[in-house]
Amino acid sequence: MTSSTSTFPSELEITRNLLEAADTDFARFFGYFSEDCTFRMGNNDTVRGRSAIQDWVAMYLGAVAGMSHSIIEEWPDGAVTALRVAVTYTMNDGTEFTLPAVTRTRIENGKVTEYLIFMDPSPVTAGR
Repeated sequence: MTSSTSTFPSELEITRNLLEAADTDFARFFGYFSEDCTFRMGNNDTVRGRSAIQDWVAMYLGAVAGMSHSIIEEWPDGAVTALRVAVTYTMNDGTEFTLPAVTRTRIENGKVTEYLIFMDPSPVTAGR
């Protein structure tokens, strides 16, 4: 008899790991993205492709010394997972603030192919 238990992480686990990597290891964070991933934060334009996403995130986080995500709620549904989170930003000047957000990922073949962040990023962009 064979077991149907998969040794691969679930879409929810990949999404959790993605946020943990965003807080600790950007190389690992970007490693979760497919080459043709689409990304959008708030009302900003959609960014396509891992390299373009890396450039956008570097610009966005220019005034940020660190961040930490706390997961409040999870909604997994097959390939799509949504997480309600509180994101604490530490700015380069030492100030900290926490913003509410919802992230939504689409995972295909173990890679993030779509990453949407619903939040108001203006407090972060004001620090640039």
